[in-house]
Amino acid sequence: MVSASLLQSLDPPADFAGRFVGSGVPKGQVMIIALAGLYILPAMLAWKRGSSRRWKITAINLLLGWTVIGWIVAMVLTYAYEPPPTGEVDEAHEPGGARPR
Repeated sequence: MVSASLLQSLDPPADFAGRFVGSGVPKGQVMIIALAGLYILPAMLAWKRGSSRRWKITAINLLLGWTVIGWIVAMVLTYAYEPPPTGEVDEAHEPGGARPR
């Protein structure tokens, strides 16, 4: 059985307006902005790195990123190895390592 004093302590004060009126950073808005930034992170990184697959990564990220698996695929594609353009030599990835000069 619940005592009457406990029930009275749970009642809001007489001047309670029904909502919190405080100061500081609006945490809900900050959280939404942070999560949106995290959501599009693979696409932003692909564009910053100048990836040749940046349009594919952006499409996967925006269309399938909400599934988490799509977000992970986009992030993996962002950092996956890309062969150099035709005619250029990628010395770091040649068999036997880099050539001494």
